[in-house]
Amino acid sequence: MSHPDFLEFGSKLTNLEKTRNFNVFGDYSLDPFRNLIDFHGWRNRKKERLRISVVGTNGKGSVSHFLAGSFSNLGYRTGLYTSPHLFDPKERIRLSPNFDPINEEDLKEISNILFTESSAEELSFLSWFEWFTLGSFVLFEKKDISVQVYEAGLGGRLDATKLSDPDVLVVCAIGEDHKAVLGNTKEAILREKLGIVTERTKTVFALEPEPSLLKILKEFCSEKNLELYLYPSLPEGRSYLDHNQQYVKFIVHRLEEIISKNKIRIERTENAITRPLRRPPGRLEIISDSPMVVFDPAHNPDAIKVTLSSLSSAFPDKRFSIIAGFLPDKEGESMAEKLLDYTKTQKSNLYFLDSKEFKLPEGYGSYSILPEKLSEILKPSGNEDGILVLGSFRLYSYLKT
Repeated sequence: MSHPDFLEFGSKLTNLEKTRNFNVFGDYSLDPFRNLIDFHGWRNRKKERLRISVVGTNGKGSVSHFLAGSFSNLGYRTGLYTSPHLFDPKERIRLSPNFDPINEEDLKEISNILFTESSAEELSFLSWFEWFTLGSFVLFEKKDISVQVYEAGLGGRLDATKLSDPDVLVVCAIGEDHKAVLGNTKEAILREKLGIVTERTKTVFALEPEPSLLKILKEFCSEKNLELYLYPSLPEGRSYLDHNQQYVKFIVHRLEEIISKNKIRIERTENAITRPLRRPPGRLEIISDSPMVVFDPAHNPDAIKVTLSSLSSAFPDKRFSIIAGFLPDKEGESMAEKLLDYTKTQKSNLYFLDSKEFKLPEGYGSYSILPEKLSEILKPSGNEDGILVLGSFRLYSYLKT
């Protein structure tokens, strides 16, 4: 018996990443999703597992990738669930050791399980993000994945990945983004993200935040009886990718100690190997060499600042022009100001995409270009300077097609 295609079924579900109608979270509850998966046992652990939730405003994608790669190198069968995707939704679900995007065979396996044990009618209320999260739950247990890394999509308290019941919470840098949903201050945003914790959570790792956030973090962990481990925040001028990789080394070392001390029986199926951690796609990624085009998904003021600061470390002695594309719900003006200051200092060029998809920051009309003009700017010119493209994950597909 044939079952609905996983991606085709998902494409018919409500996709907030496309509609950007985050106002629906005002009435949103995880209860219907929780009731569905618990009725079918779709998040039940078949064996002892280590489930890790990664939250934060910036850096959680790279930290999630580094965590998955590190545990795979230690010999654990590892699953990675991230969002959003850069080019193909299959990128969201990956398995060790290669962490390639999920293949068609595995997608069919997920569909067979879901539509054998349930029906299209019962599943049709799910959102697109819930659908993919459910797919990762089902596949990771079907494949007997010992270490499961879940990157939160939006916030934490109402995020579908909360239903993984994480053993460990990893907190990355907190900044101001999605304020209409998460709160108007970093303090409110942090509280929303900490809401991903469940009764099963025992350990929290965090990049040490500013004092007001650190106070909230310590009080929360004390109240919940959670063990808190802090790692220094990103120093000025260092590549955020290098820093996040060191943060992950710290996390993995401590977790190995905890696993050994508490005699947690997480199955290790292979011998540890020494394999360089692959840099996550789309993070300070070199798209082409002539001219040098670098892509990064920085899309809020704090991320813009960190990415610009990282350039001098990641690409020393390279001067960058910038092409930015901001979605309509972003604070384009504050980000544009930072980018203009940088390009003035570098004596380089600045462009903002202006279209139905990308909103031109107010007051920056003289810097606007249409997306179809990108190819002219990116064509080889013999100029040794680089071009940084940032502002939205959606820009990646413009560079890869």
